[in-house]
Amino acid sequence: MASMQTVMLPTGAPDAAAINPAERPKSLQGLRIGLIDNGKEFSDVVLDALAEVLRREYGATKIKIWRKGFPAKGAPFIDEMAAETDVAISGVGHCGSSSPWSVIDAVNLEKAGVPTVALISRSFCPLGQLVARSEGHSGLPIVLLPHPIGEADETKIAQKGIDAAAECVRLLTTPAEAVAKEFAAKKFPLPEHVVARA
Repeated sequence: MASMQTVMLPTGAPDAAAINPAERPKSLQGLRIGLIDNGKEFSDVVLDALAEVLRREYGATKIKIWRKGFPAKGAPFIDEMAAETDVAISGVGHCGSSSPWSVIDAVNLEKAGVPTVALISRSFCPLGQLVARSEGHSGLPIVLLPHPIGEADETKIAQKGIDAAAECVRLLTTPAEAVAKEFAAKKFPLPEHVVARA
């Protein structure tokens, strides 16, 4: 007779101090903006396009893209980045390994006092949220991108970064308490392949 095995899913980090979103500025103008490129395919195209919109439409003049290598891992430069950055965007999580690390990098920057958002594709937003909560940050803002990120036409990939700019700016400039409340209550849609069909 086969034995049953119980699988436990993480439900949070009860022993970890709860993390609240870092205090947000009212505008990005004149601030140092850091973007983390996780090294996953297509992430650079999305972030380069996003950075261009921040320059052109939101008056950002000090943007630095910090690039990690792949395979996925935590950013080794969080302390240095926190010292040189006023607000940050971490991404692009669009697989089962890059999404958690993009979220963990965002949480670590928030712990260091840097307002941060994580860019995660639709299919991996629930995973990203679960990881954020397991790290003690139930209010981490996550910007949902279309899934998949990859396209045959690179301009369509870039468009995903362009389309995300306004939401990134909103979440980086909304008061921290409102961001925490919004994302503590937010439920991202499950990936289509795990939703029961009628």
